Amino acid sequence: MALTPQFVNPNGQVATTVYPLTVIGSGDQSATGASGAATAITVTGQANRNVIVRQIAWSYSATPAAGSTVSLDDSAGTPVTYFSLHVTAAGPDGWIFSPPIALPNGLNAVVTLSAPGGAVVGKLFANAYVEH
Repeated sequence: MALTPQFVNPNGQVATTVYPLTVIGSGDQSATGASGAATAITVTGQANRNVIVRQIAWSYSATPAAGSTVSLDDSAGTPVTYFSLHVTAAGPDGWIFSPPIALPNGLNAVVTLSAPGGAVVGKLFANAYVEH
């Protein structure tokens, strides 16, 4: 008797057909800010497609000024913040979204590491892509 693999979706239902995910464009993006300035990565959305964010990571070259944050927002007229944390140390640090965050169709994903102040430099990484 041959065994047939069973694929289960997150809702616990058995899937009869599994479609591979096609990635449009690069999934890994990084940015380095200027001294004392904010650092941002924008993943451009497409009509009728979601931007999927799997992971973000960040660091500063030294301890940032009080009130520094890392956030994930969309590009709507009134942006929605999906993730925001205070950053109190140089790092590195990061966050893996499990499950990944899917932004609404057609909106950009904007990952921002706030301005650290002084001569401190921020670095940012995002694993994000447009779903097909």
